[in-house]
Amino acid sequence: MKDKKPTSRDVARRAGVSQTTVSYVMSGRRAVAPQTEERVLKAMEQLGYQPNFGARALKSNRSNVIGVVIPHHSGADPASQNQFLVALTSEARRHNYDLLLVTDDEGTEGLRRTIDTALCDGLLIMEVLSNDPRAQMVADAQTPAVFVGIPDAHTPVIAIDADYVWAGQQAVRTLSKRGHRSITFLVPGDETLRDLNFIERFRQGVFSEANEQRIHVDEHRVYTSYEHTLDHLAGLNTRRGDALLLAPGVPTDDWCNALDSIGLTPGSHVSLLASSWDPMRSHTLMHPSYFDMRMGELTHQTVTLLLQRIHTEAPIQPDHTLVKPDFHEGETLMNQH
Repeated sequence: MKDKKPTSRDVARRAGVSQTTVSYVMSGRRAVAPQTEERVLKAMEQLGYQPNFGARALKSNRSNVIGVVIPHHSGADPASQNQFLVALTSEARRHNYDLLLVTDDEGTEGLRRTIDTALCDGLLIMEVLSNDPRAQMVADAQTPAVFVGIPDAHTPVIAIDADYVWAGQQAVRTLSKRGHRSITFLVPGDETLRDLNFIERFRQGVFSEANEQRIHVDEHRVYTSYEHTLDHLAGLNTRRGDALLLAPGVPTDDWCNALDSIGLTPGSHVSLLASSWDPMRSHTLMHPSYFDMRMGELTHQTVTLLLQRIHTEAPIQPDHTLVKPDFHEGETLMNQH
């Protein structure tokens, strides 16, 4: 005789909560105290509980599927995108949701088809543009959605991202405290990346703080291969005492290695500060100074916002959440004083 499958009642009994609380944890329909949520998730794991999503979908008209809408950009970092998607998947599974990857190469027409098919309970929309036409489409359709990136338009949508403006401002402050009065600012040269909102917001932060402190910023567009990095470096005429600031999308490791290869070691001869860096995938022996955009917290809040939106009305005004990055001071900053 087969063992009886555990039920939500068994989970509730093991966790010491009500069945309603178990339902809230699985659906995200209401906020649950973190300690209670952990007890419920642990009880589900211990019992091997698997909700019957087919029956639930028929009963509640829900699919328990979240669509992730992500366009392809030739200059994007696929490894970083994949890392973010894996983190999103893990967070969604904590609430018993699955992800459906939706490519967005057709722009608004592709998004319209995704909305009309109603395959997903809600959408996570990535690679947000400064003037993103998808924002108005989502607002008009009143589709449950969260933008991972902040649209410029005053459209009533829910959006979340790391606070790139603050990071850009803090980067300039940090280099200023090290005595630098001029900054070489490197931004992605690939045309498919130029309108991405998070890059532009970092840029806004850099120039607003530089203007405030009367620091000269010399902006250069660069491409991502190591060969291109060496070519750009030769053209920049970088000298000892210079400060280089890397925008999102500019490869930190390549610039550290390229500078070192011509005798300008970051931290000793020049300052280098990166908007982001992944120590787990690094291919440089240096430990750069960089901002941690707190992917774990960002994905947690992103999924939470979407689950709340699935069970509530559409916003009537822009609802934007900014997650403040952490700054890690490595060994690539020098003292000019």
